[in-house]
Amino acid sequence: MNDELIPLDPVAAACIDRTRSSVLNVLVVVGAGIAASGLVLGRLDRGAVLWDPITSWRIAVAVLVAIFLASRLLLRVGSGREALRDASGRAARFTRAHVVSAVVGGLAVPLGFAYGWAIQPKIEAVSPFWVVALATGFLALPRGQELDGFDDPMPDPDPQSRRESA
Repeated sequence: MNDELIPLDPVAAACIDRTRSSVLNVLVVVGAGIAASGLVLGRLDRGAVLWDPITSWRIAVAVLVAIFLASRLLLRVGSGREALRDASGRAARFTRAHVVSAVVGGLAVPLGFAYGWAIQPKIEAVSPFWVVALATGFLALPRGQELDGFDDPMPDPDPQSRRESA
């Protein structure tokens, strides 16, 4: 068996590059949200409400796990082989699934901010939310061979520009 990687066709490679760029843009927004929430929460000395911290932590972590699982499920279903079988819409569905997964994972940042602002504005209390947001974003980055092995190749969205550049 040959272990060498077969290069992707140019249309699939361009789709993966566009998807990576879009997911990285989401990660930049997530990073900005982390920085902003860290600046705001770093100035607080206590939470804004007097709710039970243990119950609040359990609820926040349950929602955080739900965000992570929803992000992974959306990616799995949206970019699975069955969802991408039709070549005509494969590129759009592939990109959408990866970006939506990163955006849903990014919801952990406002959740962490809300928990920190309301209950415990300490970095060690909020950092799990930030880690989940970043991890789901990185997990949403497409891998090189995800669009390989389909029976029908994706149609070129702009064949005229390809002919002119050749």
